[in-house]
Amino acid sequence: MAAETQGEPGRESLPDPQETVFDSTDVEDFLVAVTREFMRDIDGDSRGISWAVTFFRSGSARTAAAGNAAARAADEEQCSFADGPVLEAVRAGDFVHLADVARDRRWPGYASAAADHGVRSLLSTTVVAAAEWSAALSLYASTPHAFTSEDIIRTRRYARQVARSLRMVVCVAERAAASAQLAVAQSSTVLMDLAVSTLESDYGLGHDAALQYLRTVARHTRHGLRETALNIVAASRSDQAGRGRDNASVLGLADLETPALRQGHYKTGSTA
Repeated sequence: MAAETQGEPGRESLPDPQETVFDSTDVEDFLVAVTREFMRDIDGDSRGISWAVTFFRSGSARTAAAGNAAARAADEEQCSFADGPVLEAVRAGDFVHLADVARDRRWPGYASAAADHGVRSLLSTTVVAAAEWSAALSLYASTPHAFTSEDIIRTRRYARQVARSLRMVVCVAERAAASAQLAVAQSSTVLMDLAVSTLESDYGLGHDAALQYLRTVARHTRHGLRETALNIVAASRSDQAGRGRDNASVLGLADLETPALRQGHYKTGSTA
């Protein structure tokens, strides 16, 4: 059976592999594990410091992992702005330090929003800067002037140490996502072939008519091709268990007029 083309009725698209990767729990678990160790090294919890890691790709930003809900909220707030400390850090490939959010005038809009989340100082540094995607770590503190020069040195060291491992974790997640999507696509193709064969054998439809019916039902029911194919195959199995060929009325084949049906043993009406 020929593969479907873009724009065909009932077409089901697979999610963007990169979106799947950056939503991966494996990537988040890795970031949480390594950053928690770093936070212990700088006594972050006792100093009122929280953290978040941001991913950037295709002009969009999203918080991939965070130490707590407050840090995630502050980071998502930062991602909602067209510019800010973390974006500047990624552009420069370095770190950005706001010693006192209330007094900093570089990003007044974000500074006001950050203050609403209890952020009084922050430190953002690039972890990975690649053509396809980038990542940055932001540290959020509840007091002004919370970060020392030693904190900045340690944060930059952390970024260098994590960068290679993060690339590897993302690469593994990409391969896993691609394999999973391939398996879904292959299973969908097999299921559609089975549904077309079922319509051909059970209802006397030709190949083209069966495929047309499958697409028509998917379009009108909004179930998508895969679910429609699954329903047809399941109905056929139930039919074999004892209902005979009366299932044609359930599937709506009685209303589908095709040359194959007119030549068969089934009553037809108007076209679907």
